Amino acid sequence: MPPTEISGDEISRKRAASVAIFGAFVVAGVATTLLGPILPALIGRWSLSDERAGLFFICQFGTSLAGVASLSALIPRFGYKPTFSAGYGAVAFGIAGLALPNYVAGLIATCLYGYGLGLVLPASNLWVAEVAGTRRVAALSVLNLTWGMGAIACSPGVLIAQRHAAIPLFVSFVAGLAFAVSLILLAVDLEPTSRAKEAEGFDKIDAGKITTVAMGALFFLYVGVENSVGGWAAALAKRTSGSPGNFWALGPMFFWGGLLLGRALVPVVSLRKREKLLVTSGLALGLFAGVALLKVTTFAGVAACVLLSGIGYAGIYPVLVTWMAKHFGQRARRIGSVMFALAGLGGAVMPWVVGFFSTRFDNLRVGMVVPVVSCCLMLGLLSLIPRSVST
Repeated sequence: MPPTEISGDEISRKRAASVAIFGAFVVAGVATTLLGPILPALIGRWSLSDERAGLFFICQFGTSLAGVASLSALIPRFGYKPTFSAGYGAVAFGIAGLALPNYVAGLIATCLYGYGLGLVLPASNLWVAEVAGTRRVAALSVLNLTWGMGAIACSPGVLIAQRHAAIPLFVSFVAGLAFAVSLILLAVDLEPTSRAKEAEGFDKIDAGKITTVAMGALFFLYVGVENSVGGWAAALAKRTSGSPGNFWALGPMFFWGGLLLGRALVPVVSLRKREKLLVTSGLALGLFAGVALLKVTTFAGVAACVLLSGIGYAGIYPVLVTWMAKHFGQRARRIGSVMFALAGLGGAVMPWVVGFFSTRFDNLRVGMVVPVVSCCLMLGLLSLIPRSVST
């Protein structure tokens, strides 16, 4: 077959695969952030304390660790297609289970879709990191931009459903979308070619154990902070004056909207030798917004603070995944599972810690000190990332 025909077939295959992966990630964004805006409804349905409500975060992001841990075995043995399909299938059935009337059943359902998210979220980032070559930061930003589209659409959907007493119907609709994605991905050739795997930039850089530990801590803390702010934004807005009707459900939308805006800007900004600057400035903005969030007393103030937080955090995760690819080279598919597991652990533990302190001090703002302290820790950890990785 002539090379031009091979090249054309390869381009078409990669385009179809990219459309499928990026489109599916919109649904993943809805599924990942669904718990935040419906949490007040779950609290009211079962008369839960903040500490007990925090168990939903433990279930979702804790069981995602099992999904992440599965990747190092599933992808090499079965490939990306079965992994993605199984993951979105688990998300579909798990979310559908949230419509069940029993608290324990809801926790079990959350565990199931948490496991599915543990498969599809890191696998999508790994897939893009493999095929994007030297344009990883831009490609990963676009990927997570599509995730943000789903995340920002989730809160208005919950608000509309809440007004019509149709939360179970909305949950079933999201579950149906996830199941449709699972079927679509079975029909697309998703496996990266050897040429894509060997793209420039995957040669391993031996940056040392300290860098590896620092990178793992950054993954843990960042996802923990993101899930804490996004997960508790609706509850904080509901307990703040000046929130008419059910508009508190829009609290997470402002945070995910900030992420969406920021990730739309990252691909058009020249990042050459500026990746660490992007992360540092983003954390500084997130820290400022987090401190301000402890002080504001109106719904508008909460909305503004979480919006700024989202803008600040927008570029951090794509850069961390890019640094991981540089640091581990071709081992990123295997070692990356550990990094994503740490990220999932942070997402599971930190929102629960927020709820723990909120319950103990009877003040959610006390709990929100946790992401503020975590931002400070991340700024300190950046000094341990050498220039060979961060440029």
